[in-house]
Amino acid sequence: MAAANAPIAMKEVFTLPSIGINPQFITFNNVTMESDKYICVRETAPQNSVVIVDMTLLPGTTQDHLQIFNIETKTKVKSYQMQEQVVFWKWISPKMLGLVTQLSVYHWSIEDGRDSMPVKMFERTANLAKNQIINYKSDPSEKWLVLIGIAPGAPERPQLVKGNMQLYSVDQKRSQSLEAHAASFASFKVPGHENPSILIVFATKSMNAGQVTSKLHIIELGAQPGKPGFTKKQADLFFPPDFADDFPVAMQISQKYGLIYVVTKLGLLFVYDLETGSAVYRNRISPDPVFLTSEASSLGGFYAINRRGQVLLATVKEASIVPFVSGQLNNLELAVNLAKRGNLPGAENLIVQRFQELFAQTKYKEAAELAAESPQGILRTPDTVAKFQSVPVQAGQTPPLLQYFGTLLTRGKLNAFESVELSRLVVNQNKKILLENWLAEDKLECSEELGDLVKVGYTPDYLFLLQTVLRTDPQGAVNFAIMMSQMEGGCPIDYNTVTDLFLQRKLIREATAFLLDVLKPNLPEHGHLQTKVLEINLVTFPNVADAILANGMFSHYDCSRIAQLCEKAGLYLQALRIHFKYIEAAARTGQLKEVERVTRESNFYDPEKTKNFLMEAKLPDARPLINVCDRFGFVPDLTHYLYTNNMLRYIEGYVQKVNPGNAPLVVGQLLDDECPEDFIKGLILSVRSLLPIEPLVDECEKRNRLRLLTRFLEHLVSEGSQDVHIVLQSSMFCGNSNLQNLLILTAIKADPSRVIDYVNRLDNFDGPAIGEVAVEAQLYEEAFTIFKKFNLNVQAVNVLLDNIQSIDRAVELAFRVEEDAVWSQVAKAQLRAGLVSDAIESFMRAEDATQFSDVICAAEDANVYHDLVKYLLMVRQQTKEPRVDSELIYAYAKTDRLGDIEEFILMPNVANLPSIGDRLYDEALYEAAKIIYAFISNWAKLAVTLVKLKQFQGAVDAARKANSARTWKEVCFACVDAEEFRLAQICGLNIIIQVDDMEVVSRYYQNKGCFSEIISLMESGLGLERAHMGIFTELGVLYARYRYEKLMEHIKLFSTHLNIPKLIRACDEQQHWKELTYLYIQYDEYDNAAATVMNHSPDAWDHMQFKDVVAKVANVELYYKAVHFYLQEHPDLINDMLNVLALRLDHTRVVDIMRKACNLHLVKPFMIAVQSNNVAAVNEALNEIYAEEEDYERLRESIDLHDNFDHIGLAQKIEKHELLEMRRVAAYIYRKAGRWKQSIALSKKDKHYKDAMETCSQSGDRELAEELLGKKECFAACLFVCYNVIRPDVALELAWMNNMIDFAFPYLLQFIREYTGKVDELIKDKIEALNEVKAKEKEEKEVIARQNMYTQLLPLALPAPPPMPGAGGPQPRMGGGFAPPPFMGGMPPVPPFGMPPMGNY
Repeated sequence: MAAANAPIAMKEVFTLPSIGINPQFITFNNVTMESDKYICVRETAPQNSVVIVDMTLLPGTTQDHLQIFNIETKTKVKSYQMQEQVVFWKWISPKMLGLVTQLSVYHWSIEDGRDSMPVKMFERTANLAKNQIINYKSDPSEKWLVLIGIAPGAPERPQLVKGNMQLYSVDQKRSQSLEAHAASFASFKVPGHENPSILIVFATKSMNAGQVTSKLHIIELGAQPGKPGFTKKQADLFFPPDFADDFPVAMQISQKYGLIYVVTKLGLLFVYDLETGSAVYRNRISPDPVFLTSEASSLGGFYAINRRGQVLLATVKEASIVPFVSGQLNNLELAVNLAKRGNLPGAENLIVQRFQELFAQTKYKEAAELAAESPQGILRTPDTVAKFQSVPVQAGQTPPLLQYFGTLLTRGKLNAFESVELSRLVVNQNKKILLENWLAEDKLECSEELGDLVKVGYTPDYLFLLQTVLRTDPQGAVNFAIMMSQMEGGCPIDYNTVTDLFLQRKLIREATAFLLDVLKPNLPEHGHLQTKVLEINLVTFPNVADAILANGMFSHYDCSRIAQLCEKAGLYLQALRIHFKYIEAAARTGQLKEVERVTRESNFYDPEKTKNFLMEAKLPDARPLINVCDRFGFVPDLTHYLYTNNMLRYIEGYVQKVNPGNAPLVVGQLLDDECPEDFIKGLILSVRSLLPIEPLVDECEKRNRLRLLTRFLEHLVSEGSQDVHIVLQSSMFCGNSNLQNLLILTAIKADPSRVIDYVNRLDNFDGPAIGEVAVEAQLYEEAFTIFKKFNLNVQAVNVLLDNIQSIDRAVELAFRVEEDAVWSQVAKAQLRAGLVSDAIESFMRAEDATQFSDVICAAEDANVYHDLVKYLLMVRQQTKEPRVDSELIYAYAKTDRLGDIEEFILMPNVANLPSIGDRLYDEALYEAAKIIYAFISNWAKLAVTLVKLKQFQGAVDAARKANSARTWKEVCFACVDAEEFRLAQICGLNIIIQVDDMEVVSRYYQNKGCFSEIISLMESGLGLERAHMGIFTELGVLYARYRYEKLMEHIKLFSTHLNIPKLIRACDEQQHWKELTYLYIQYDEYDNAAATVMNHSPDAWDHMQFKDVVAKVANVELYYKAVHFYLQEHPDLINDMLNVLALRLDHTRVVDIMRKACNLHLVKPFMIAVQSNNVAAVNEALNEIYAEEEDYERLRESIDLHDNFDHIGLAQKIEKHELLEMRRVAAYIYRKAGRWKQSIALSKKDKHYKDAMETCSQSGDRELAEELLGKKECFAACLFVCYNVIRPDVALELAWMNNMIDFAFPYLLQFIREYTGKVDELIKDKIEALNEVKAKEKEEKEVIARQNMYTQLLPLALPAPPPMPGAGGPQPRMGGGFAPPPFMGGMPPVPPFGMPPMGNY
């Protein structure tokens, strides 16, 4: 097809080498093209570099360290260290990067936080293992994902690359594995659907049963329930023979035209229609391999890069594609759809014809829809409007013209003429409100004529228009309101009124859109509107309000009000930001009272940020800072700030008046800041009884400064105590736990020997805390005494177990207290010590089921399953855990309690039966596993379990229910091993219907030496409904190996069902030459068939068959090999074979072969048959044979009919032959060769004067003829034969001298008659010439006479006219008499071998 008519245009945009790209890096691994604007090339030599062609965002990967750079800002956007190596990455959207590792697929968004990590989407399926990933795509909603890889082809055809695809649904979290080389998502609007459907389009090329199939599939994803879906489409991809191993590498979808582009590795382009799956175009677009494509969305085409570095652009030729489809493809429906879909020319006649048909059928609605959708508006003309106007209106029906205009309004905007016509109808019906609505919705095209029609100066009711539009088109109302706000002189409707109209109809989003547009100037007078838009969104759409506040576009709203609403909406960051801004402004303007008030009353500011600001501001009044730090726990920071800034009076005021309870924190920070002890002691004493003692002790103890409390204790003594042992006495301090704690702690650190005495004597100290301190000080017995004193039995038993390490004492304590918690601790310790049975008993006493995982592990290690059963039964009463029930089943199995297992699984349970069944199977507990698998109907596992139990019949029954190829194989192989061949055959028949599985089964049987059984299995498989080529072929292979006598019959019966190449290999391996020859013939491999016959003739040769085969071979050398073969083995049939090849053979080469073999006579019939070709070698060989056979008649016939041979050589060979006729042939050859003298001499020698005379006559040599005339024996005959050569005078002289006048008289008469006739002819010619001269002279005289008559009429002064040519002068006269005729130089020619006939005188 001519390129000018092609529907797709190809052009080279540029080449990568032309811009300096090294050709060695133009590969799939080094070049990316993520869109139609950016190309990125990674070069590794001479140094690592990235070349960007018009690229603005570039991702890079180095093994597992991912980084994203923004090229415009030259900054790193994100970075993350992956745990897995990334093998492929691709941008699936402008903001989302897809990452593929060996096991999983991740998504990494550049919009999330800087430190965000990639999110795992799904795991790769098994079919993509060991595949090279070549593409990853998502649909626009990122709800469907597809991953594509390629792998080496099948062993029988590895060059045909295999494609695999994984389709994943994000919503369903499910994957589906398919075979595909290229795939893409498309969007298509199915009639009757509100939203477009998502389609998956994929192309595959696979080999099944030796046959290669190439398909394109179009399938809808996530069909909309309750509505008709997109019908699945399938089309063939036709690869020419030269592209048999080519495969698709890329696919692009043109949403603009609804076309599918499929590009193959070797540069083929397939174009299909998305809606129907119809083939549109196929051509080769690149002579070099293509490895990358990208969509050219604005053009409706695609870009492609090939291995040479060409960047190619494919686009649709809008002027050609529709005529091409309608003309070349004869697909009128597709042509019309393409024209409407892409607004393309070329289908005008079809659309107009269809419109007229619909109109004639009174289908006005359909006609209106067709006119509205007509490409390039070819039907939207005044003629169409007039046509609808001409239709009479039926009563009770909508006028066709209004149907037409209604259809146009639903599709879009009317043109100028249509706008005027529709407006005229509306104005005539006094329905101007409709006109206002359409104008507001921008449905009409404005023009002067339209303006005149609706009257200039008309002032519309904007409020009414806005309300009308709101009812039908909220978004249109927004646009209309914004348009009014931009009118000269300001908006005709108050912004508040417009906003209220939207809010009355709960159109929050539309109201927000309007206010955001009109409030862009951020004016102070719009503060109440700013507050309103934030209020309505904080209540309904907090995320929108959050975005508005984050953009900082408003600054005049009510901060307090908005901050409260932000807190209620959960936008705490915004609330904090608003109040902080207020605090910051008040502080900078010196309004310290307002700062103090807000910090004291507000809950909506960032404490940390506010604290830092106040510290940096260094206000003279520290009360705001005190408020913040006291409320939000920044007391140490406050203390440090006040101390370092020498604001000690504020420290005292805070401790004494604001919050005495935080005095310990203040003391601690002052100690850290190395404040003088006197100030600290005074501060403590100033608080006195308000001071919390315990925290104070803790703060001093942490800093090892308990001595500070000495003065405080002295103060206490001064009030009624004499020494520190007052704590031990019955006084007001004996109930002070803090002092008792301080006393015991001091003893622990200073005098441990006194600790036990204090413990026994004091009762009001913190037992748990002191006990822990004693444990840390390694005073374990003291700690045990403390815990026991306070009935802290768990802590006490822990001391015995963990510190004193006495399990016996712990058990004794547990028996004494009988607390579940204590028994639990004892049980755990026993479990750690390996006392599993004791631990289980303790856990049961404690009724503790929390540690069942550890107990199960320990019991299994110790093999105490009887105890474990009792424990698990107890645990089941407290918790419903799958593992508990599962382990109980396992324990039953280990204790051989199969009946309990059956009873248990019939009861309600939460055991993970599939998992425990697999565990039992793995540990060879087959009887128990059998019970589980039978109960859960896991027939596959049940089958293999029964195999282990040697219950083969049951295994077959289970396999039948499982109906899985893997299960059938396992049972089949087990039956073969057990020699249960009947059952094995039942299994095998269910396996061999799959080609790959069939080969596995066949190999297994053969490896086991079960040859008859596998043959029987395959023979039974021939009758299966799903019998395929592989079964027939495999049976043939088996016959070739083990049942040779059945092979030929099988081949002849099922030749059309066989994979002949595979069977050929088998026959070749087994040396079955006859069958191999037959297979070669069936496969049209005639060269191999002929070679096999000749190489193995004892088995394979059959003459009739070989004749048919050798006539069809393509290798010419086999012809001559066949000649040698027949010459050696079947010489009696060689002529029959040669006749078959007569038209193909080089006859000269055949003669040479036979001559070298000294067997020319053998092929004499063949040479006679082909002598008509006049081949020199054949002629000479036959002449040689005829000479040897003295067959002079056949020899002379050969010489006459076939002149391509060595004449002289043959003549010389036979001129001395003893046979006279052979010598005559030699003379004849000399005559034909022009050797006249030799021929005549040879004839004269044998006295064959007739031959000599004929030779003389043909030679035309006068001397030879006259010399022969001297022989009296042939005088008269020679005169007759050599009449045209002999001179008359010589003939008469010889006749007179030899007295043979009578013999010469006939010759003389003939000569005289001939010459007389010639003279008569000359005289006649002379007379005719004289008559012609006379007539000419007469004519000239008449001309002169006429001229003289005119000269007499002329004036005398005039000169006479010049003489005419031939007139006025003497004319030459003809000479008188006739010249003698010239000498004729011999007699006229005479017929061969005689004189001419005598004439009459």
